[in-house]
Amino acid sequence: MRKRIKVIKHNMDILGLVGKDSGPGFHRVLMPLLMMPGLNTRITNFADEAELAKGYHTVYYNRHVDDSVVNLCIKKGLKIAVDVDDHWHLPPSHIAYHDYRRNSFAAIQKRHIQQADVVTTTHERLAEQIYPFNKNVVVLPNAIPHHTEYFPVCHTPGERIRLFWQGSITHQADMRLLAPAIKGIQHHAELNRQLMMVLCGYTKHPAWDAMVSTYTNGLKLKGAIMPAASPFEYYRNYGLADICLAPLAKNAFNSFKSNLKVLEAAHSALPVITSKVHPYLGLPVLYANKPTDWLTHIRALVNDEAMRKELGQHLQAHCAQHYDFDTINQQRREALV
Repeated sequence: MRKRIKVIKHNMDILGLVGKDSGPGFHRVLMPLLMMPGLNTRITNFADEAELAKGYHTVYYNRHVDDSVVNLCIKKGLKIAVDVDDHWHLPPSHIAYHDYRRNSFAAIQKRHIQQADVVTTTHERLAEQIYPFNKNVVVLPNAIPHHTEYFPVCHTPGERIRLFWQGSITHQADMRLLAPAIKGIQHHAELNRQLMMVLCGYTKHPAWDAMVSTYTNGLKLKGAIMPAASPFEYYRNYGLADICLAPLAKNAFNSFKSNLKVLEAAHSALPVITSKVHPYLGLPVLYANKPTDWLTHIRALVNDEAMRKELGQHLQAHCAQHYDFDTINQQRREALV
């Protein structure tokens, strides 16, 4: 952590810097600041010397911003708060691995951590990775805010039971974990008639086409492929879900991710089947510890509506107790101001 070198008179409280269409920035910076009453905050995707001269106390951003912004913050004596929600070392299987290496992202992320006055992060496991570079770390788990238009609970009944997955292009290896179960659905006549495969987040790219092929067994299963939506609109897709799937390959990088997919499902009281790995351990979900578990759990939930409802409500109650947005956001406020 750097030493503050200058103190100025503050007219504003917090400047939040969020990249356009950044999911992490939306959850970790934008929504928390929007729902932080009593403070003068501004959220933008650009900051120059004129903007930073408006008398902010704190500049808050996710992962990294341009070095010129950090240098100006230091020059003006502003408090720098960096949010880190992912590890900076990617596995070779990650679609962005070569870009991150070419751009020296790990070194950039470490430098931003070191220059910060405070670092916020999603859980203690990731905090332990940050401590060697900055001791002032505050753990703020992800949480879903209630009573906001951006997270509507609007379940729409369907003719079939819908297996739901939503995510980004980075999950191709995770999606492959579902392949045996999806082939099993294809060869199980009754399940085939009962299920609809709903996949959300699609953009035109070979990696996405491969994920669609895996999820629908080469388009042999009835499915709905939804295009990528902005962070302000994506949650509406959960209205198309009956059972949520959260496959995650077991590796070091994934273990430092957050449990956001489960929190999203819990907000709508939806049951979830997940891989039995961090960050999903210790939650009231159905765990797939081996490949055959996915199909076993899918069959059980498809054939038992009461079970789906009970598991979804139990998960919702658990997350409401342990991941309350207002409680966590108050802790964020105390860390930033």
